[in-house]
Amino acid sequence: MPRLELILLLCSTVYGFEQSSKSGPHVCIADGCLQGRHFTTPAGNRYEAYLGVPYAAPPVGELRFKNPRPIQPWSELYDATFERSMCVQKNDLFLGEKVEGSEDCLYLNVYKPKKNINSPMAVMVFIHGGGFFAGSATMGQFGPERFMDTGEVILVVMQYRLGVFGFLSTGDHAATGNFGLKDQNAALRWVQRNIEKFEGDPTLVTLFGHSAGGAAVQMHMMSSLSKGLFARAIMMSGSALGFWNQPISDPLDFARKQAAAVGIGSSDTLSSDELVAALRKIDASQLCSSVDKLKFWYVYPIAPYHVAVEKYIDNDTFISEDPRKIWARGGYHQVPWRIGFVPNEGSFGSVAIVINSTLVASLNEHSNSYIPRIVGCKENDKSRNMLRNRFFPGGTEHHWITDANVNQIQTLFTEAFVLYPLALSVSQHNALEADRKSPLDVYRFSFKSNHSNVKYFAKTDLDFGVGHADDLPYLFRSPDLFDDYEHDSPDGVMAEKLVDYYKRFAYNGVSDESCQESCKILEFTNSNNASEPVKLNVISGFDNEMVAFWSDIYSECAEISECFNLKQDVI
Repeated sequence: MPRLELILLLCSTVYGFEQSSKSGPHVCIADGCLQGRHFTTPAGNRYEAYLGVPYAAPPVGELRFKNPRPIQPWSELYDATFERSMCVQKNDLFLGEKVEGSEDCLYLNVYKPKKNINSPMAVMVFIHGGGFFAGSATMGQFGPERFMDTGEVILVVMQYRLGVFGFLSTGDHAATGNFGLKDQNAALRWVQRNIEKFEGDPTLVTLFGHSAGGAAVQMHMMSSLSKGLFARAIMMSGSALGFWNQPISDPLDFARKQAAAVGIGSSDTLSSDELVAALRKIDASQLCSSVDKLKFWYVYPIAPYHVAVEKYIDNDTFISEDPRKIWARGGYHQVPWRIGFVPNEGSFGSVAIVINSTLVASLNEHSNSYIPRIVGCKENDKSRNMLRNRFFPGGTEHHWITDANVNQIQTLFTEAFVLYPLALSVSQHNALEADRKSPLDVYRFSFKSNHSNVKYFAKTDLDFGVGHADDLPYLFRSPDLFDDYEHDSPDGVMAEKLVDYYKRFAYNGVSDESCQESCKILEFTNSNNASEPVKLNVISGFDNEMVAFWSDIYSECAEISECFNLKQDVI
């Protein structure tokens, strides 16, 4: 009998733990044995859940601002029946949020259907969004029930370090950066080591993520550290080529500003080692909340911490070159991949502005400066004129916004934050030689219902169409945000179709509607037919004029800090 199996038997004898299904499921992995629990989906299907499973050592104390370290194996039965804390964060996407979470947060949840159709099963590993400053793996937002109802896939949802904890960089050995991305890599390695114990197939892992999670998926496609850890990739509403994710030209300078924001004296003269040592002593809540001092207006830049180009190279280096250059030359893992997006991607940040007359007035008063900076453009006459003419017709030279064009803020955010970088990713991929590129397909989720995340982004019930993250409730049950819907309702039909679309990709790769060369996009939308409430359309690809506009406006930015303007004084 294997040693770990023997430990489980001893636990059952010594602690009175029954190994029958009545006591809940259990499994022994490389680090020790796990006690999980059973859940039942609203459709009546049972599944196993292993919650709060550690995949790396807690990054606390001296491990703050260091690469993830291996977890210490355990000898007693690990209680995986409840979720652990989210990572320390202050979620500026939701109004009035405060600092919450813990630094001890490197955990993942594993879900396995009780009656599986395939053995071994395809594995789907999800990376949550939140701008690299917020989010968690909680079942309240990312419940596995829709995937468990298929009986065909295992779902893994991970947490990773966020904000300053996950992305501080000094540009050298003191803090190499990309700790949150390296956490994700450690979770993928955990999957490779252990997923067979859950009847999963380690050669059939689909990595998918939403928003910043989608950008992270693309980063893993470009990282040599992640090579071979997944076989498929899906980027939902997020791309690593977005301006908000580009490397800062002087990370040490920004680290000094972070130190000044928490009151560390002489931050401009400390060595990088001294600077990081001082930051390790700062209370986590104080360090997290200090991000407000690194912003120039309202919550912008909404994601101050970005991926770092690592100059200190070792076996744990995640990326050592600007991701824009890697992607443009096709230097990424050529696995089958998919992109998904929604019509109003900009809703996550724009709606809170549009409905607030005070914010609109403030933005309008400083439109010449704030608007270019918010979307990562250089503050010069060219960018100002281009932005004003495209998005704010009727505005004046110094006051761009009018009652007639205020809603164009949503279009501006949609294109700059999400749509352009996704379209650029596709166009550069399709420009590669045929024998050098992997298959790709693209979809647009335009199905409209009463489930809208705008309610949480901006505290409003007004209708702003299908917005950012409005597709997630059709892949995941989200009881913390939305009421359940009936299985045979239009929403239920949409969820079944979207989950099936993902599941088939996990097993077979791209759909029939591929996006090679002349790109076609599969659209999920509403139907007027009550018996078939979901309609599938094949629509034309991305707007070439939009791609040309943003390529031109960003072309003057030799370094992203010139456009993103992260060199502002700490307030």
